Amino acid sequence: MNEQQDENNQQLSLADLEALSFDSLSRLSAKTHQAKPLARRIARAEAEGRARAGLRYLLHCLEDLALGRCDGGAMPKLQTRHGVRLHCDIANGFLPAAFDLALPEFLQIAEAEGTACLAFANGNSPGFLPQIAEDVARRGYVSLALSTDTACISTNPPLPPTLGDNPMALAVPDKRGQGVLIFEQGQAAISRDTVFDHIKSGTTPPPHLALDDHGRATQNPRAAIEGSILPVQGSYGFNIAVMVEILVLSLVGAGASAMISDPDDPSSGPLRMGHCLFAIKPQSYGQVSALEQFTQALLADAPNRLQALSRGQKFETALTEGVAVPQALLERIIAA
Repeated sequence: MNEQQDENNQQLSLADLEALSFDSLSRLSAKTHQAKPLARRIARAEAEGRARAGLRYLLHCLEDLALGRCDGGAMPKLQTRHGVRLHCDIANGFLPAAFDLALPEFLQIAEAEGTACLAFANGNSPGFLPQIAEDVARRGYVSLALSTDTACISTNPPLPPTLGDNPMALAVPDKRGQGVLIFEQGQAAISRDTVFDHIKSGTTPPPHLALDDHGRATQNPRAAIEGSILPVQGSYGFNIAVMVEILVLSLVGAGASAMISDPDDPSSGPLRMGHCLFAIKPQSYGQVSALEQFTQALLADAPNRLQALSRGQKFETALTEGVAVPQALLERIIAA
């Protein structure tokens, strides 16, 4: 680990990031089959600039292990297949280990049938959905990932929230050899994590994003957590959150946002989120020229809107230059 000239940061290589994550998880009794794939994805997320799945997420993992909300020795289980749907129980462990277990059979189904669905039960976090969608797309499939999440959106304020941020990610193969195109979004106007960042820093979130528990607009972050967060773009975000909820509940059979434990309550148990992953092989359904023309037009006409390009550039930079990590964050991880 080489220190930057900026004394408040350390410049860490990807190997450093992975070792830090693995050692920290192992220190809290996570077994190798859980810690190794999780550490690898945390390092990759940090290099790509995905804060929700990087070192800050590692802190959440360490807390979950310490409080017993997550099982560091869990053995994910492939349970049942119905048609093109494969079911995997994460068993209150971490998603990366379950994904690695299920991926070979999932891709076999997609290759044979043209479409496959992988339903995950008893999940802990949706933060790696864009990564796993990207990994499937790099194998030549259009991939869609969906998840329920901790309830933060009220269907009828001031009633308590019953819908989560319910993130989704779509990844498409890029035939020009530039990797994949990734589109991702959550449905809340501001994430719960960001609201908690405002609480910790004593700052105020922007207006028109949250309501207190009486249904009144608020910029008080604590009141926002006790109340609800507005859906992004009003009814548009609300409708997408409902669609994601319905699809996940239909395919997983569990994981309703309203039933997910509060990740910020030390006394809460396992979160038990539901995740879904789809793989579509366009070649199974005829010509793919229209899809290829559309994706190449996106690359040519709207590169500033393509998240995958900027994240890919960050990752390539990290391979040679490393990643600047705040010293304060490193100290929190080491002390956890």
